[in-house]
Formats: sequence, structure tokens, C-alpha cells
Amino acid sequence: MMMRMTPKLAVVAALLAGAPLASAQDAVADAQPASPAAPWSMTWTDPVFEQIAGLMIGSWKTTGPVGEFADPTRQAEVVMSIAPAKLSGLPDALYVETARADSPEQPYRSAFVQFYRRQGEVRLRTLEVRAPGNPVISMMVGLWVKPEFLPDVPRNDLIATLDLQFDKGATGWAGQTPYPYPTAVGGAVEMTSSMELGGDRIRTADRGYGADGAVLWGPAEGEAYEFVRTDPYFSARWDDRGATIITLRDNAETKPYAPGDRVAFQYSGWVTTGRLFDTSRRPGKNPLSYIVPSGSLIPGWAVGTDGMSLGDWCKFIVGPELGYGPRSAAGGGIPPNSTLVFEAECVMVEEQAIKLPEVINPSGN
Repeated sequence: MMMRMTPKLAVVAALLAGAPLASAQDAVADAQPASPAAPWSMTWTDPVFEQIAGLMIGSWKTTGPVGEFADPTRQAEVVMSIAPAKLSGLPDALYVETARADSPEQPYRSAFVQFYRRQGEVRLRTLEVRAPGNPVISMMVGLWVKPEFLPDVPRNDLIATLDLQFDKGATGWAGQTPYPYPTAVGGAVEMTSSMELGGDRIRTADRGYGADGAVLWGPAEGEAYEFVRTDPYFSARWDDRGATIITLRDNAETKPYAPGDRVAFQYSGWVTTGRLFDTSRRPGKNPLSYIVPSGSLIPGWAVGTDGMSLGDWCKFIVGPELGYGPRSAAGGGIPPNSTLVFEAECVMVEEQAIKLPEVINPSGN
């Protein structure tokens, strides 16, 4: 893997035998690379929705540090990425991921927004996954780079949080909550939100108010947090062996592991519907550990983690040719011919755990 880039949210070797992720009989022989996902474009039901969405889609960064809701004294620059989302139960939707700039691979908020009209007025509704522990939340991290892989989250799994009513201005669009919404965040009893779009800038102001009407968090009255467009902070590439690889974190100070090294990974695996079929991040589970190369893992794992080093974190998508093929796996959690989404964090590299035999060149060169 050609990797080199980087508040919420003792490695023990795990035996490969019996792990849903790894099984010799589940490896696919003579795997052929799948084609990369075909490009797609969003279909909007209203040209105004498309216009506003066009001002939002992309990667953004605050022009300076901002305070956290729970502790305004904790300051950090914030990054936000917005991508179109094709949800069968939620038309005209975008996916929004927000994180501290120093840890974008661990977003503190993942949400959807949907455009709709109420009595002719343009509104933007924010929606979050109803169950905070739903594994689809961690699956979506970073997929804004390749939004065609975002899962089709059912509408019943989402809960609406607030609406912004948008109006056209001289330089763009501006939206604000039509009334205060109840909240319990940071000791506030109600909150308001506003957004201004235009000129490659987004200005936002979420404010929480105490029972006495004082602002407890968010910018002061009349002020806003300003985001400017920035380069995407994750990268994605297609590997000709059959995987789409998204770099979430790249530790430039460590070298890639090599044959004979023992490595360990924290990992999770999903089918593209968003169903989690296995993870090492549950209490009581150990990271996946093995000596490179391992013939017991599905071919897609070797492709997706190739070139990683200690501290690297990636997400990769492989078709059934590099997964479990026409068979089901993980106790039925992986249906036949499934495309799989994996997240892998390299948490240990023990160099030359075994010494591999040298390959002698018969020609003597």
C-alpha cells in the first residue's frame, strides 16, 4: 500500500484457526481482480437542492481552533467532509463527517442531511443514526472519499435532529433553525443552528443556551465558525489486484512490514449493507496476529494491507473474487458473492519473527 500521510470516539497474538476473517478453506484460489466501482452521479429531485448541495460537497477546515461542546476550553481545528449519499429511503441526501483536524480518522460526528420542501420553503434536515452503537457508523468513516460504497442506511435507523430553513441571498444561501430545539448537550436546555454558504466558505453557528438564556457553548451571538475548502484529508486508490483502498492514517516515520515479520491488526469487516460480520474491537477479543505472509487469510486481506507499517490505518473494499467467492462465511453473516468492506489498523510489527530462507539466483547475478 503506497501510504504516507496522518473528541470521542498489550497486543496479544490471536490464533488464525477458526477466525471468521481467516480460514484456509475460505481462501479463493486463482482470484481475479474485480473492476473498480462504476462512477455514478447523484439524481436530485429539485434543481435548487442540487445548487445548494453543490456549495456544500467537498472537504472543509475551520480557519482556526474552535471549542468543544462539553469543554469550550479544549480548542482544536475541525475538518468536515460532505458527499452525496444514495439512500433508497432518504432522497436528496448528503453524508457529513466531522472530526478534529489532528485525528480525522476518528470523527466525533457522522450524519446525513436531506433537502425537502415545506410549504414551498427549502429546508435542510439533519439526521443521525438512531442507535449510537450501531456498527454502520464506524463502517461509514472515510467512505465519503468513495461515496458509491456508503451503505443504504434504512430511514427507520435514522432520527431527525433539527431543520434549517434556507433562503437565497446576494452571495449564496443562508439557513437557520425556525425555532430553538431542545437539547441536553453541555448543560444546555435548547439550541439553535445557522449556516451560510457561498464563496467557497461555510459559516456555521450551533449555540447551546442555558435555562437563563445565556450561551453555554458555540460562538458568541453574531459570530460564527468559518470553514474554507481544503484538500481531502483521506486518499483513495484502486489496486489492480482488485481492491479499493482508502488511507485513513499513514505513519511516515515507520517502514512497511516485510516477509518474516509478525504483525497484528485491529480490524472490522462489514458486508456492503452495513452489517458487521466480525471485529477485533469487541471487549475480550484480540487483534489478528500472524507472520507475513499468511496463506490462511482471504486474498483481499493481503492486497488491502500490503505495504502498511506500524500505526497505519486503512479501509479497503474487495469483491467476492478476493473474498469468500460463491460460498457463505462467518456463520452466514457473509452471503455468497459478497463485496466486503474492511478496516485495518496496524498495531504491532515484530521484525523478522522468523528468518525466511534466502532465495538463491541460479544465474549468480
